[in-house]
Amino acid sequence: MANFKSAILTTGSFTETGTSATELIAPVDVSNEDRLSFQFFNTNSGNDDIVQVYGRLGATSGTLAATDEWTQIGDDITVTGASSSLKSIATTGLNWCGVMINPSATHAVSGATWAMLRQA
Repeated sequence: MANFKSAILTTGSFTETGTSATELIAPVDVSNEDRLSFQFFNTNSGNDDIVQVYGRLGATSGTLAATDEWTQIGDDITVTGASSSLKSIATTGLNWCGVMINPSATHAVSGATWAMLRQA
């Protein structure tokens, strides 16, 4: 296992009453981090959520997911109902990281919880 100098665990929850893509995890300054690990839990049985992780090299956070400021890291992450997904990324060279969620159009209320581990 890697010998990291520090690790910070952050958790949160999300409830959406629509089907528009929205911020799940606000932009985080990762300029001093080595790695980020995310775990996403979809708490709605039978409904999928699409999660997208974004990175940015800019000096400020800008507007999360704006195509002229942010770049998606990897593919869309589909989190099926009542399940979870884990993603880990190296943040070397990144200044900012943030996450968007796009709830399935098949339900009016979406629930999700998340955990983010920052390692330096």
